[in-house]
Amino acid sequence: MEKSLSVSIVGKGSNDSREKVRRYIRLTELIPELLKLVDDGFIKDRRTFLFLGITTAVELSFLSKDAQKLIWAAIDYEQTVPNRAQAIRIRNLAEKKKLDFDKLEKILCEEKGNQHDRIFFNKQKIESALPPELLKRDKRYVEEYIIEAIKKYRRLENSNLTM
Repeated sequence: MEKSLSVSIVGKGSNDSREKVRRYIRLTELIPELLKLVDDGFIKDRRTFLFLGITTAVELSFLSKDAQKLIWAAIDYEQTVPNRAQAIRIRNLAEKKKLDFDKLEKILCEEKGNQHDRIFFNKQKIESALPPELLKRDKRYVEEYIIEAIKKYRRLENSNLTM
């Protein structure tokens, strides 16, 4: 009861929820390498920055130090971090004593929802080429219009090649 009270007091003093304070305390169970990924992140290359989210890190903090070292080795090797769902699966495997590097590697190599390749364009250049009435519609319509225009262009280009 007293620990719960002190967590609430610290939370109020820092404008954080009791749960957030508990998460921060739990992070002290991480090995230094994983904690650094939470605090500072890791620059993989000029375009990639690895960062371990707090809720994911909390899941990993329940693992033994040896399991955490194994996870750090897999993160360092694959240059990717787990998301929370993957961390829960990793934790479950560790609890069943079935966690090894191969399983970690397989989990880390799964495509995550937020890691799809994306193409970015200059919005002003695209909008300047689109009909003004289209710009008033939802961006899904704009996307569909552009896709259809590309398909028509490819068909036209292919028909010109066969002539």
